[in-house]
Amino acid sequence: MADDRTSQAANIGSMPSDKASGATRFVGIFLSVAPAMFLGSLDQTIVATALPVIAAQFSSFADIAWIVTAYLLAATIAAPIYGRLGDAIGRKTTLIGALALFVAGSVACALAPSFSTLIIARAVQGLGGGGLMTLAQAVIGAAVSPRERGRFQGWFGALFALASTIGPVLGGLLSEHAGWRWIFWINLPLGVVAAIAAWRVEADSGEGEFSPDLIGTTLFAAATVSLLLALSLGSSLGWGSATILLLLACGVIGLGLVLPVERHIAKPLLSPDLIAQPVVWRAAVCVLLFAAALFASLVQVPLLLQLSYGIGPSLSGLLLIPLTLAQVAVSTWAGTRVSVTGLPRGPLIWGLAVATIGFAALPAALTLGPIAIAAASILFGLGLGTTMPAAQTLAQWAGGRSSLGATTATLSFSRSVGGVMGTAVTTAILLAAIEHYAPGSSSGVQALIDGSGSTGEPPLPAEVVIAAFRWVFGCIALLTSAATLLAFTIPVVNLSDREPQL
Repeated sequence: MADDRTSQAANIGSMPSDKASGATRFVGIFLSVAPAMFLGSLDQTIVATALPVIAAQFSSFADIAWIVTAYLLAATIAAPIYGRLGDAIGRKTTLIGALALFVAGSVACALAPSFSTLIIARAVQGLGGGGLMTLAQAVIGAAVSPRERGRFQGWFGALFALASTIGPVLGGLLSEHAGWRWIFWINLPLGVVAAIAAWRVEADSGEGEFSPDLIGTTLFAAATVSLLLALSLGSSLGWGSATILLLLACGVIGLGLVLPVERHIAKPLLSPDLIAQPVVWRAAVCVLLFAAALFASLVQVPLLLQLSYGIGPSLSGLLLIPLTLAQVAVSTWAGTRVSVTGLPRGPLIWGLAVATIGFAALPAALTLGPIAIAAASILFGLGLGTTMPAAQTLAQWAGGRSSLGATTATLSFSRSVGGVMGTAVTTAILLAAIEHYAPGSSSGVQALIDGSGSTGEPPLPAEVVIAAFRWVFGCIALLTSAATLLAFTIPVVNLSDREPQL
């Protein structure tokens, strides 16, 4: 299949196949893009534990969520744009541009003299950060064969899990001992290293033509902003409020109109033909549900430990390490397994099934103490670790080599929306359950979630907390069970077969 690839891919494919040269090539390619992906993953979580300190300095507790929301909105909107731009003008060039914008936004955050300036700077940072993971994975996808992608995606999944867990711990340490501005200054040297590493990788120059899709991009951006704002602000403004209902309606209707509108655009931002591929859209929905479960657990497990046992945010974050280690181990294994067999569908199905069992079993550990809860998280961590390597290789194969950026961006968008959705839905369920079992108590929990409360407030009765979290983890189990059933419907793909040409 070398005739269907760029000269770079052909040269790579013609290298000796012995283990030593294969390992050297793997390390060389992986290290070229891993720093960019690590930086993008790290910055999604490093700010979380510094929010109370930032809010205290600017006296803006009521608006503190905007520090996270501004980045999230910009990054989610930017991901599909970077995917399309990378396919057109070259993925390496676009990746380095995204890194430059991300570093510039980080410096602006570190120097921000006011809260409003910080929010604007976070949006700029998000516009750069939205391309880091998407383009890093697309660069790898173009440099190696479809079957080899599994091994790289496995290590990328491990890197993402590691950075997502290190982020809150590192953010807490930096804000406590060096000042919160250092959580942004640290991106300057890391960004330079990532740019130098990315410059070393050889990549194709793209199609050479980029036509902006102003109508589709505007509609997509407006709908995405509406949906994410509704999900992010629903628990604080009230899910039944007119503002949230209007935002939800605009988001859902707007996204529903995107593909019909894009069918009339010569060079659409989101290709209807790509999204219509059964493998692509089903893999994207599986990723959305996976992200909902993962990010919900990353929020709800530490919150459970704080409410039930009075454990501080830093220690409760450290107790997620077993979950992270399980994800890292199984992600690398699953990626290698996909490369060996060329069959990614199986690991996707059984991984989601194992995660469902883990979440369904977690309520039994709620009364056994923090160590038992951390140990129980290993089971669903093992299951979730297979999802991204399998789903990414499935979708990239089905989308074809010329649409690697757009396909990868589609899954990145699904992961971002899923993460917000999972956190919002489970938080709403938690607050509703606590209010049901202990009327008048949910406001204190909401304050703790927003970063304006503390574990020093009068504790809730243990039976109330346990009963509420049983509903939460039951909901997460339903999400992963739905993903498992959907994964069963994905057509069987052999990565050794010729990639489709859309």
